[in-house]
Amino acid sequence: MRGVANPPVERIVRLHPWLLTLLALAALGLGQPCGAMPLRLVEWAVAPAGGQPEASTQWQSYDVPLRWTSRPGEPLRAVTLRLPLTLEAPPTQSWALLLSHLTPGGRISINGRLIGELQSSDADTTVRWRRPHLLAIDPSLLLTGSNTVQFDSAYRSGVHALAGVEIGPLAEIGRRYEWRHFQASTLPWIGGTLAACLALIFGLLWLRRHDPTIGLVALAADFWVLRSAFFVIETYPASAAIWLDTLFYVANAGFAVVMTLVLLRMAGHGSARVAWIASAYGLLGPLLLLATAGHATPYLDALWLPGLIVMVFGGLLYALLSPSRKHESLQIVVITAMAVAIAAAGYDYSVAQGWLPEATMLSLHWAGPLLLVALATPVVDRFVRVLREAESARGDLEARVREREQMLKRNYERLREGERLQATAAERQRIMQDMHDGLGTQLVSSLMLVERGALTQAQVAQVLRESIDDMRLAIDALAQHNSDLLAALGNLRYRMEPRFRAAGIELIWDAREMPEELNINPDAVLPVLRIVQESLTNALKHSGARAVSVSLRVKQTGDEPPELQVRVTDNGRGIAAERVGGRGLLNMRSRANKIGGTLTLESVPGTGTRVTFTYRFTEYHTGLTRTATQAGLNTEAIIERFREGS
Repeated sequence: MRGVANPPVERIVRLHPWLLTLLALAALGLGQPCGAMPLRLVEWAVAPAGGQPEASTQWQSYDVPLRWTSRPGEPLRAVTLRLPLTLEAPPTQSWALLLSHLTPGGRISINGRLIGELQSSDADTTVRWRRPHLLAIDPSLLLTGSNTVQFDSAYRSGVHALAGVEIGPLAEIGRRYEWRHFQASTLPWIGGTLAACLALIFGLLWLRRHDPTIGLVALAADFWVLRSAFFVIETYPASAAIWLDTLFYVANAGFAVVMTLVLLRMAGHGSARVAWIASAYGLLGPLLLLATAGHATPYLDALWLPGLIVMVFGGLLYALLSPSRKHESLQIVVITAMAVAIAAAGYDYSVAQGWLPEATMLSLHWAGPLLLVALATPVVDRFVRVLREAESARGDLEARVREREQMLKRNYERLREGERLQATAAERQRIMQDMHDGLGTQLVSSLMLVERGALTQAQVAQVLRESIDDMRLAIDALAQHNSDLLAALGNLRYRMEPRFRAAGIELIWDAREMPEELNINPDAVLPVLRIVQESLTNALKHSGARAVSVSLRVKQTGDEPPELQVRVTDNGRGIAAERVGGRGLLNMRSRANKIGGTLTLESVPGTGTRVTFTYRFTEYHTGLTRTATQAGLNTEAIIERFREGS
């Protein structure tokens, strides 16, 4: 964590050199790189802005690391820092200067020769360098004996530091620079990027599910993004300094409050009162900072920031000691990561207060993201378990659907078999009725005439011939392979043409306006055939015509259902008026009316006769497709419609 020293303006904090060395080695886990020389002594002098200290200026000596502070609202100040360096011999290879911490920046020179310049604060800009810097040194600039490394810096309010100044061969210093750069600059970027990803993912999940745990993880990640932004922003307008400091306090407070609430939820304590108290304490720091225009910074750093650590630590103890806490492995991971983060926060606070070496890494840069990952782990684990349960439920549902499909298939197979049997029975009844009404009636009446001796041999032969024609007509109409009306009419034409030819009458058959296949209600096929046969028989026996034409067509008008039209026309003598109401014509009209058709007769004596039969297809028998009793039951389609509807 960041902090400001308690001493008054420009009060110097000294740390013993042996303690610095011991803690630095322990923190890094490495010895000092071979050939790298740390500079442990610094001389301080106030200088005019943009100039050098006067000759009469008293230089003050301090140990490195050096920390100094300046109160908010004070003008821009300048300072010159010089570090003595003693060499037994000038180097023969390229050297470099490592500045782990030179927060105000400035001009860097060796023995009066400029080797580099880092941007420093001016009238409009505030600079706080948190990353390390590496400056190459020309070996010719270094002398045998005494050398001086000098920094000319300008600074504003806040805490400033000079720490981790090392000089030595470029290869050795370069490796140390890479490690320090990873600690101070790369880790905040990694942590902020990871937190941003978690905030986005868990924020979207929370919008879908509104789960409190998911919301807390997303909120913690948001606060960590804000905290990381504070450490990666190093130059900013002077007027924005107070807002950037407020951002830092808000981020730390928000993260600590969320962590406390998470621990309380793990312990089974979700009191809204405790949440309000923790939130009020978290808001106290940023509000005091804004209210005092930054003057409360030293007191907030000394008292309020450690209070956040104590608050989270109290939540951790409550979670550990609570009897209602579930001892799950994932919760143990969260508690362990929380304990590590609290220890890292205490360590960083010690660094900020100057109790530990300033050159060491801030531990929360890696402990915070580690804690976020630990918090996300139970949520992800629960999400994975929900997915597995959903997959299992889906498998069970699919098995049940398959069982229902099989049951439906069996039921519909039984239904189809029942429909087939019913259709067979209906077909048998229709055949019996047709045979009774047609052939049976004709044979009975003919038998009565024969028994009375009322028929000659030729008349008996004619009766038998007509009975055979009627039987063949019924067979054509009822045969399964000839359910198409056109096929049945073709058979009728085939049988009638030889008779017309023998009588010297030309039979003309026109079916050009008919579709390739015509399927109508099976009950209507035989009546249509009988009407056509009766018309042709009447023309053959009584018309005396030279030609008879049969015209077949299907026509449709507008949105009306299509209709079948059959015309039988002859050029014979016509029908006398007294014969228009004869029994044959009455039978034809009766058959037409029975199936919903119409029959009209037009006859002019001496000119010819025209019989017109019209049959309009019903809603269910369009005439262009097979009927339901003829088509097989599509069980798969029925099951598919059932699944879509369910």
